[in-house]
Amino acid sequence: MSSSSKSYNTVSIYWIEVNPPCLCHDQPVSKLREAWKPNNPAHSFYNCAKSMISNDNCNFFQWLEPSLPKHYKDTLWDMKLRIDYLLVRNGQVVELQKKVEKHKLLRKDEKELAEARIQELLIEIESLKKMLKKVALIAQVFLLFVLMYFKLF
Repeated sequence: MSSSSKSYNTVSIYWIEVNPPCLCHDQPVSKLREAWKPNNPAHSFYNCAKSMISNDNCNFFQWLEPSLPKHYKDTLWDMKLRIDYLLVRNGQVVELQKKVEKHKLLRKDEKELAEARIQELLIEIESLKKMLKKVALIAQVFLLFVLMYFKLF
């Protein structure tokens, strides 16, 4: 048997390194995706690469890692909603600025206030993105400890 056998189905640590096969029409065509639902924020999974673009009845699905505890899920989801809100607000500010620039309705001091507000929003978005990355890193470390614990027992 070659070294590229189907051992990744039995050894969970390889989930991170190996793309599991989806035997759809006798070809391995699984694709790594990420769920962004309130009950599974930032939860990676594999499914048939064709499942989102065709009506083939391939039901291949496999989570990449164990599910996060509810507290982490809630925190990730809340942060995503806040970032989405800030991105929308930032887009609104930028669009407003473009309209005002086009019609030359802003005086110099009003323009500076609008630009300062845009910068504040951009800084807040970056801060939330950094916080989301930290939470994701903490969750990954937690999952690593959980996986190591279960492997020991």
